[in-house]
Amino acid sequence: MPRVGITAYDLLISCPGDVNQFIDIIRECVDNFNRVYGNINNMEIATKHWSTDSYPQSGDKPQELLNKQFVRECDAAVAIFWTKFGTPTDKYGSGTEEEIEEMLSSNKQVFMYFLDAPINPSNVDMEQYKKVQAFKEKYKDRGIYFIVKDEHELRQLFTNHLGMHFLPLAVGQKTLFEKKESPVLKIKAASLEEDKGADVEYSGFSECKMVKDKRKSIISKFALLQQGYLNAREKENTEDIEKKENPLLINTPDLNKLLGKSDFMAGKITDADIADRWKSTICKFAKENDIEIEDSFWNVGNLKKRVSTLVPFYGGSGTTFEGSEEEKKRYDSIRELYWAIVDYYEYISFFEKVDKQGLVDLTVANIGNTFDEDIDVKIIIKKNHVCKIKDIAVPESNIIEEILKMRFLEYAYQIECNDIVVEYTGYPLQTPSMPLIADNPFTRPSAQEEYNRNKEEYMEKLNRIFCYEYYEKEDVDILVFHIGYLKHNTVMAFPSVLVFKEIPDFIDYEISSKYVADVVKGTVEIRK
Repeated sequence: MPRVGITAYDLLISCPGDVNQFIDIIRECVDNFNRVYGNINNMEIATKHWSTDSYPQSGDKPQELLNKQFVRECDAAVAIFWTKFGTPTDKYGSGTEEEIEEMLSSNKQVFMYFLDAPINPSNVDMEQYKKVQAFKEKYKDRGIYFIVKDEHELRQLFTNHLGMHFLPLAVGQKTLFEKKESPVLKIKAASLEEDKGADVEYSGFSECKMVKDKRKSIISKFALLQQGYLNAREKENTEDIEKKENPLLINTPDLNKLLGKSDFMAGKITDADIADRWKSTICKFAKENDIEIEDSFWNVGNLKKRVSTLVPFYGGSGTTFEGSEEEKKRYDSIRELYWAIVDYYEYISFFEKVDKQGLVDLTVANIGNTFDEDIDVKIIIKKNHVCKIKDIAVPESNIIEEILKMRFLEYAYQIECNDIVVEYTGYPLQTPSMPLIADNPFTRPSAQEEYNRNKEEYMEKLNRIFCYEYYEKEDVDILVFHIGYLKHNTVMAFPSVLVFKEIPDFIDYEISSKYVADVVKGTVEIRK
């Protein structure tokens, strides 16, 4: 006798190729459900799979043709993963993933299972397996999945899950597609104060404790050097000194060359006086800090320096100092003072450039009750106000390595995260920097080469943090960045603070995403 008014539900079976043996179990469970519960409730579940429900067709991409033929018409789906993820499609990592996304985007039921069964490691494609694990990690915030050990456990669980989902539909306790609110996206200040705009902040690094400590350390070096002075240099002919040190050089040039005692081998000897460049830098700091310097401050006794005309095999400058230990120590102390001041001034110069630029912390908030994906954020700012990467200060050669080690860029320009604001997840992958090891003194990099290498690393970090696409129009600058996934009731930081050379009155924004049909538009007021 024909059954009148039967309600039929199409169940999509979506699985990669390594779990084909479990498809029969799925069909068996569905057949048992139809036999036990379907007849008495005048309902039926029909399974759909590409191997039995597709046909040859042209005119589009293969997966899109399957979507049109039967995937989008299905009312629910069951997916099983083991070690394979599948072949990528134009939109997703595999056909199975695209079919799951099609169901989820229509708010349809997906039964998700991950198989945890023994397998010979030699039969596992590790790249495929990693994709499965990554998908499982991604899916955990979007729905419930079960891990099954074998066919028996899958049969038992799936039978129960079919009943829990479809029987309430049969008796009218729930509808097939329950209403689900869309994500609600907006941009707000990291302070989380609703609709009150965003404040401009300035860093103040030039007044930080580290800079003050460096200044105190330099003043202490002055104090130590001023505790005692050496006598002024005695006037003595350098040629006489060389002859006194090496009598073989007297009137025996041929013998000198034969014995390797020539001027060329010995090097040139000169007075080791303090360079004018050092004096100028040291005097500048002293004047700024009300430190008086006497003429005898620069005395290093009769200290001499010998500059070799050959590069030593073991590296180094080839310069040696000749004099008393006290004279050498005095010279070294003044040299250390000079470089400490150079270091200090480079920090001041660098930090003052950073301090002049205004910083605004912004976030993207999903205040809805469902997740969103594939989010593109467009920031629209009045022309010539926002700083681009080329406008960010770059440290000079003496401090850039220390700046990198202290992770200054991350500290200064990334938004601080907390229990409410999560870190931006879309940063490009960073290639680990390899330390430069030069065992061969003849290939040792110069100071300029070292600086260029450090500067390259610095710029790579800048590009990673400021991972915006920049566009220019006649009257505005546009910054665009992407968020792959944003959970509901979640606030995610921008990739970086927005850095301004001139503060605008407001910032406009547009947000487009996968699950919000219309482009979200808004304005954030900037409080100066």
